[in-house]
Amino acid sequence: MTRSILSGLLGLLSVVAMASLPSACESGGVGDPCLPEDEYDPQFAGFKVTEENIESRSFQCQTRICLVNHFQGRVSCPLGQEAPEPCDPNNAASCGGNRAACVLSGAVEPPSCAGNQDCRCQSNDDCYGEGWSCDTADGMCKAYVCRVQNADGSFKGCQDPTKSADENAGKACCVPGTEDPVASPVCGQCAPNSNRNAAQAVYCSCRCGVADGEPDDPNFNFCECPQGFTCAEIRPNVGLGDPNITGKYCIKKNSQFEGEQECGDVPGRVNSDQCEGF
Repeated sequence: MTRSILSGLLGLLSVVAMASLPSACESGGVGDPCLPEDEYDPQFAGFKVTEENIESRSFQCQTRICLVNHFQGRVSCPLGQEAPEPCDPNNAASCGGNRAACVLSGAVEPPSCAGNQDCRCQSNDDCYGEGWSCDTADGMCKAYVCRVQNADGSFKGCQDPTKSADENAGKACCVPGTEDPVASPVCGQCAPNSNRNAAQAVYCSCRCGVADGEPDDPNFNFCECPQGFTCAEIRPNVGLGDPNITGKYCIKKNSQFEGEQECGDVPGRVNSDQCEGF
């Protein structure tokens, strides 16, 4: 697990420690914004609009469910970004000398660790390939990317989901709560009027029914959707994973996913086969 992920989770846990958590079946807090934990991973390239994600143990939601309902990109990075250039922290010229600095993106255990806490990398060969290097001092694999500097040596900063597109222009995607740049290319969020951007597709929700075609489950305390929300199937039961998170969830009215063409006129990065919109 990356150190950025750990720092983010510790912050969330400190909030949880101050209040008791209600059960997942309660509908209070449905519609509250949430930030998926995947975004604390500096290698995470973002969500795809063709997919859904149900985070069933979210500490940010009273319902414990953070729903990603066919959303593109990262909540924390509205415009997305092109793939940052990997670099060598031991080679000052690896960023081409164009007023760019080689900075740390993230640190993770070597791929061979498989949960072994004593596992350490010994050389770059133990890591993940281009852009990764082994820090033998702590045994972690680290990714470094080039980041453009201003004339005074400062960076342009990170994108902020509370800012406008003009204010975020030219800024990097960063791990939430840090200045650590994301090392992957990220798609821009779908158009604001598409019902597929963060405000309309990523929020706290609750399970309100079984999947279509499934028998009722009298042992599960389903929630009732509050005003402004409707109960709709998000994840069919195809026999894989936890059946208790399949089925229907409360979603904002008129936000049912119809197809990737809904993404619309994306204000950020779309020039990729991985990004929907235009």
